[in-house]
Amino acid sequence: MKQFSVFIIVCSILFIFGCKSEHANHNPESGSYYTCPMHPSVVSSTPGSCPVCNMSLIKVEKKKSVPEGQQGNFITIDKYKQELAGIKTDTVKFRNIFSASAIIGTVAVDEEQVKVISSRAKGRIDKLFVKATGGYIQSGNPLYSIYSEQLLADEKEYLALYEKTKSSGSASKLNDEMRGAAKNKLLLWGLTGKQISELEKSANTSSLITFYSQESGYVIEVNITEGMYVEEGSPLIKITSLDQVWIEAQLYSNEISKTMDNKSFHVYSESDPNDIYNGTLVYISPLIEEGRRVQILRIRVDNAKGKLIRGMMVSVSSQRNTQPVLAVPKSAILLEKMKTAWVKTNENTFEQRMIETGTQNKYWIEILSGLKQGDILVSEGAYLISSEFILKSGAGQRHKH
Repeated sequence: MKQFSVFIIVCSILFIFGCKSEHANHNPESGSYYTCPMHPSVVSSTPGSCPVCNMSLIKVEKKKSVPEGQQGNFITIDKYKQELAGIKTDTVKFRNIFSASAIIGTVAVDEEQVKVISSRAKGRIDKLFVKATGGYIQSGNPLYSIYSEQLLADEKEYLALYEKTKSSGSASKLNDEMRGAAKNKLLLWGLTGKQISELEKSANTSSLITFYSQESGYVIEVNITEGMYVEEGSPLIKITSLDQVWIEAQLYSNEISKTMDNKSFHVYSESDPNDIYNGTLVYISPLIEEGRRVQILRIRVDNAKGKLIRGMMVSVSSQRNTQPVLAVPKSAILLEKMKTAWVKTNENTFEQRMIETGTQNKYWIEILSGLKQGDILVSEGAYLISSEFILKSGAGQRHKH
């Protein structure tokens, strides 16, 4: 009986140590372990499938992710992996955060900048050098060639007077006055001084006369085709400069009174929210659009850099005297159990910080605590860094600040 009792005690001790050993094998802190890439909280000491999503578990080698002398949530990622993951950074600094209730506007041509090129003479358009909208015309570029009997007759008249003066050998006041009048008539038709000089040299008239642009700008309308007959003064082409544009926005009638109190606006596009344009209200439609109960606003914006393109959607916000606040791009904030962000502490090391936020709009969010001015923040790729951190250190290591 005594021997049996001793046997039971020995078996119990071996069983307890065996359980501890098995438990140690499931501890991800030792050597390596297996986890689900989609559910990092699933940890196993042996390969298998995730009980949540049935994906195959991947092997994770336990590595020391905290550099020596650093405490908290740190991870080291070499430069090559950073480029591969598309990680981008931004500097934490003070910015003006505009109202989140910004209205949507569309970039349109400033009609005061539109210039109409009309036909200088009656005739037939035989060749057209500008056939489509959207292109840019520089001053001096050819526009069209026209056959005009009236222009042809005036060219012959000038050439005859020029040859008469040249052959007579002695210039008379009457001949000079007649030739000068004939030359002025050609200049008024739109011929250039160079064209008249070439006419004098060749001593031959051409049935087609080419007209050149006296303005530079983008073509927004073409009203002619080759072979078309036109009258003197017929509108042919419209061009405009985009150095100054309109932003057209729509507002409900009950919001117009608020807008009239402040006629200055901020304009920015989603493609580049860092470029902020100052706009001035120039027009409010006196009519309400039928069936829509909205009025049209037109805001003039300087577009010297040419980044605002006709038809582009932009955001418009009233200018107010607001103090700049510490703000970062919204893409840098991870909205999980708590708000966190990754800060680049040196070339290959990133630190996860908990933060508190304040006001925000579509692009920016105010930082109340957790970050300071000058911090280098991960603006794109923060979720990838967070996932890498979980795989390297385990879910239980997160948020231990």
